[in-house]
Parts: sequence; C-alpha cells; structure tokens
Amino acid sequence: MSEVQSSKFQPQSPVISIVIPLYREEKNVVPLVDRIGQVMAPLGYLWEIVFALDPSPDRTREVIMDLIAQGNPIRLLTFSRRIGKPLSLIAGLDHAVGDACVIIDADLQDPPELIGEMIQKWKQGYQVVLAQRTSRKGENFLYLKAAQAFYRILEKISEVPVPRDTGDYRLLDARVVKELSTFRERHGFLRGLTAAVGFKTTVIPYEREPRYSGKTQISFAGAFDIALDGIVPFSRVPVRLLLFTGASLAVIAMVLALLWIILGVLTGFSDKWPFVALGLLITELSGIVLTGMGILGEYLVRSYEETRDRPLYIIDTLEESAGLPRKGPDNTQSKQ
Repeated sequence: MSEVQSSKFQPQSPVISIVIPLYREEKNVVPLVDRIGQVMAPLGYLWEIVFALDPSPDRTREVIMDLIAQGNPIRLLTFSRRIGKPLSLIAGLDHAVGDACVIIDADLQDPPELIGEMIQKWKQGYQVVLAQRTSRKGENFLYLKAAQAFYRILEKISEVPVPRDTGDYRLLDARVVKELSTFRERHGFLRGLTAAVGFKTTVIPYEREPRYSGKTQISFAGAFDIALDGIVPFSRVPVRLLLFTGASLAVIAMVLALLWIILGVLTGFSDKWPFVALGLLITELSGIVLTGMGILGEYLVRSYEETRDRPLYIIDTLEESAGLPRKGPDNTQSKQ
C-alpha cells in the first residue's frame, strides 16, 4: 500500500489528484489503489485519490476507510443519496486540489499505468489529455455497438468537437477544472463539457481491459440517459430535424392533396382510397407528433431542472488521510 507522502517532497511540488467515482466496487478498490500507488511512486509528485462514493449496499466504504487508516493518500466523499456518475464526477473535481486531475473508473478497465504517460503530455503543455479506446474487451456486443453508434452520431451533430471513443478517462489541468466548475449543470456530460471549455488537447490510444471484478453498474437505461446527456445539451439537431420533418410532411401533404383533387376532377373520385390514405397519413403524423413532443419534452424538462437551482449534490461524510493538501480560501493549495 502507498503511505501518506512525506517531507521528501518539496512544498512546491505539483500535486496530482486522481478522481474516482464509484458504486459497489468493494473488490476493485484495493487492487486499484495498489496499482495507482505503483504508478505514482517513481514519478516524484505529491498525489491524492479523491473517491466520490454513491452510497453502496456492499462494503465499498469500509474498504476505503481501511485504506485511509493504513495511510494511503485518500479523500473520501460519501453522498447523502445515490446521485449517479455524472454528478459524482463533478463533486470529485470540486474537492480535488491538484495542479492536474486524472479521472478514472474504479473497475480497472482503464489501466492506471497510462497515468504516467498522461502526466508526460501535461508536462509538455497539454491541458487536456484524453484516453481513446482502440478496443473494448469483455463488453456486451449490443452495448458495444450501441456505444460506437452513439459516438459517431455525437461526432456528427455536436456543436463542440468530442473525440470519438473517448470516455471519462482523462487528465485535466487545474485551469480546465476551474473553468469546468463554472458549468453547474445537473446533467453534466463531462466529455462534452471538457470539449466546450476548450484548451490545448491531445489523445492517447489504449486498449480497454475487461472489468477486474463484478459487473457494470450502468444499465441500458442508464446508458441511454448518458447518451441523452451528451446529445441534448450540445446539439440543436434533434429539434431542427423535427422542424424539417414537420415542414417536409406539410409540403408533401399539400402536394398529395392537390394531386388527389386534380385526379378526382379528371377521373372521378373513388369512395375508398381517400379513407385509406387518410388513415395512413394520420398514423404517420401521430407518430411524428409524439416523437416531437418527446424531443421537446427532453429540452423543456432539463431546462426546468436547471432553473430550480437545487444543490447538485449533498455530501453526507468527508473522510481523509492526515497530511493531504487542501484548498485555501483563495483556492490555492495548502498542506496540513
């Protein structure tokens, strides 16, 4: 295990924060902290792990508390209720003090060994370092294909450039984290928000491994919610597509009505086919109207949720190792 960092580090040494959202990951926490410690030890930086924990029915919290007691440089946020991964990430970044912040999942699908290369890119002047998946081992075939389709759709319609096949695994400079903290969005989609903030960005390709233990905590419904979080706030295309479809159908309906009148005048009106055509047209228009209402509803509901101005999260408890760096009143680092 990694022990709390000692005086061998200078007070001016850069601090690396590693933010990890998690839920029901009791079997993954110890090997994750071990591997992070092995990566960080030879780099010579002060570092901390910020766990952002959705209240779990398993022993995830107890395992982390044991790691804190053993002297690992950990800050543990436990929320008052389950808030989901996007808000957990925001909370973790809010409580990170690093000159750079690395975001990584707890399931060890994203190898901690990539952190060293990310830091090297950061030292070269890049303020955003994204890990780009070249393969995703051990994942459900349908889920994988749906994810690939989502990234390609997002790439086409998003108003900000979101690199294809990049998840939440990334390094963010403290300046980027500071600017991200001004985006207090309840449905914060980190990949889109990072792109919206901008700054000098690079990409590191890697192969994603299967989960170390357990099963994914994101259902298809949860993945669909994340997809909406990525599309709705960052693209007008769904609404404009709805407008275009409605206008096109209106024109088509008028043309067909005109043709029907002309044919009726020339050949006589049938007693049957207009009713069939009308039934099909009503069915089609009803589907379009309901789809349109759903699209507009997503935008309206999300706008309403933002105007309520409720806190994004409530922290039930905050535990941390002694000697971790902290933010002072002016958001600068201090060390106890």
